Amino acid sequence: MLRNTKYALRISYCAVYFLLVACATTATPTLFIPPSSPKTSPSPAVSISFSTPKPLIMAPTATLAAPTLTLELSISPTPQTVVPASSTPACAASLKYLQDLNYPDGSLVSPGQSIEKQWSVENNGTCDWDSRYRLKLIDGFPPLGAAGELALYPAGAGFQATLTIDFTAPVDAGTYRTSWQAVDPQGSPFGDAIYMEIIVQP
Repeated sequence: MLRNTKYALRISYCAVYFLLVACATTATPTLFIPPSSPKTSPSPAVSISFSTPKPLIMAPTATLAAPTLTLELSISPTPQTVVPASSTPACAASLKYLQDLNYPDGSLVSPGQSIEKQWSVENNGTCDWDSRYRLKLIDGFPPLGAAGELALYPAGAGFQATLTIDFTAPVDAGTYRTSWQAVDPQGSPFGDAIYMEIIVQP
């Protein structure tokens, strides 16, 4: 019986062994593969490009031209009036001395005395004496208190006139003479000269 028991155990052992072997031959052994580090796919290269912005091209806009104002000037030439040369010559200025109306030559006067000297003259020329004609001192300085140039008495051609000049006798004794002559608008002297001669007594 013991022998049968050992034989039965051997058979069981063998059955278990063959079962294990059979299982070992039929089952695919599982190999342990250590986990590998996950492949890191290379990061895509980041490309940063700086581009100069293109100028914004604006569509040409229509330019409104300022209205042009055109002035047309019509200038008519002024007709030139040709004045024929006159056969009549320009007037001739002249003065004729007639006489002393007071204070004849050599009159005695006091020092500083006021003298209103008068002459009678004639406009014997063809020009009328207006405000442009003058009497001008030509000799005798100082002019005995009078201005060096005075207005000629207005007188038409052919008329007589009285010329008057106010003087002041010098304070120093002596003989004094003052002479005057008429001048035309251009400053040219004409006619007879007139003068006064006095004696200042001490």
